[in-house]
Amino acid sequence: MLEFQNFSFQYEEREENTLKDINLTIQDGEFVLLTGRSGCGKTTLMRSLNGLIPHFYPGKIQGDLRLNGESLLEMKPSELAGKIGTVFQDPRSQFFMTDTTRELAFGCENMGYERKETVKRVANSVKDLRLEEYLNRSIFALSSGEKQQIAIGSVYAMAPKLYIFDEPSANLDYDAAKRLAKTMKRLKEAGITVLVVEHRFYYLRDLIDRAVWIQDGSIMQVYTKNEFCNLNQQMRVSNGLRTVYPEKEINDQLSPAFIRENSEPQLSVSNLNYYYEKGKTVLSDLNFTAGKGDITGIVGHNGAGKTTLLSIMTGIMQEKYGEIRYQNKKLSAKKRRKLSYLVMQDTDYQLFGSSVEEELTLGIKELKKEKVSNTLDALELSEYKECHPASLSGGQKQRVTIGAAIMKESPIIYFDEPTSGLDYDSMIRVSGLIRELAKQGAIVFIVSHDFEFITRTCTRLLQLDENEASQNLSITEDTLKRLAEKYFN
Repeated sequence: MLEFQNFSFQYEEREENTLKDINLTIQDGEFVLLTGRSGCGKTTLMRSLNGLIPHFYPGKIQGDLRLNGESLLEMKPSELAGKIGTVFQDPRSQFFMTDTTRELAFGCENMGYERKETVKRVANSVKDLRLEEYLNRSIFALSSGEKQQIAIGSVYAMAPKLYIFDEPSANLDYDAAKRLAKTMKRLKEAGITVLVVEHRFYYLRDLIDRAVWIQDGSIMQVYTKNEFCNLNQQMRVSNGLRTVYPEKEINDQLSPAFIRENSEPQLSVSNLNYYYEKGKTVLSDLNFTAGKGDITGIVGHNGAGKTTLLSIMTGIMQEKYGEIRYQNKKLSAKKRRKLSYLVMQDTDYQLFGSSVEEELTLGIKELKKEKVSNTLDALELSEYKECHPASLSGGQKQRVTIGAAIMKESPIIYFDEPTSGLDYDSMIRVSGLIRELAKQGAIVFIVSHDFEFITRTCTRLLQLDENEASQNLSITEDTLKRLAEKYFN
């Protein structure tokens, strides 16, 4: 049994508590969802359980955390490792080895188990979680979903009784999310206690026993599964929560104002092909067009070629065959780079300024202060303009990169998973900003697995799927229903 007893925490550099008087009891074998707006305290609560607080994030603690009667606050991180296992949003951050089999064994070896015991535990992990096909492979050759499976397997081998998952679906396609749900189901059936910190929880709706809604560091409500899954839309939106049934709310999400007739093509792609020298073909005879104001959602399973397509379109990679034209002029890779702006999934890779304001103006020769001010206001970043970008939350960083795209006035803008890890409010804000870019005449492409976001934002779909012809479709209710049937059934 896990108990939060009047638990509060204040980071050293903060003036107020991030967690405030938390009281919660979680029974052995329970499956509990922790959710709430970004910055509400979910991550801090997770750090308190796995030992990152106070050993790596010092601060002031009040109250206690107890697991089966023992205080977690009195345990060293090495003692916690065999009791609590954490699977982070990006599994790469917890990998130490370069091949999968050694990664599965790493935790047990680090805890000092003898070789015979380690081999036994890894074998059990492989059998119980069905990881046979992942053995003896390079970590670097795995998809996001496969890396997630190895991360879970490495924790499973240490046999903790409590698992914490931090935004586990953020980088996963729909099939990978389904496989993750099956793995979680096996953990639940084995009597393991599972806590999941998540914004997108459609894949958990058959697993959760309770959902804990946190706001401003306090537990505002604890829902049963039925109560949570049947929240009315008004209550859900006011609480900043995503939908549990995205496939059933297409009519509510789809905005008629953004259902567009075909615009005059400005960008065209003809017979685009790409293959790796020693691998399979990734893109084969791909054809599509886009005009000013079009927002094209690029969808498909992990490995379908979405990232490869973005790399080619932005001039990072060179196609093997085919042609890309803009305003009827053929584009070399160099010209594509000049015309394009890419907002990456991991925004930390493209933030270079010492302040938010500087980030928005980097590389701009003729600076218009009024536009900088207006952009900061539109992004609700004015109060942070002097802050270092690294000090911002994930959603705020995402808005900074979008602001840079607005300032540079690139005619073609690409987004790679722009809502990864974002709550409902941030998702809506990003959607509105992207639609505003399109209104100003930009051609926008979005790679996303976020069905709720796609229905609210995109005007067209480019569907990339193995063994299926690529499709460039206008967004309609029927189009989205067919896509929902494919992903959610």
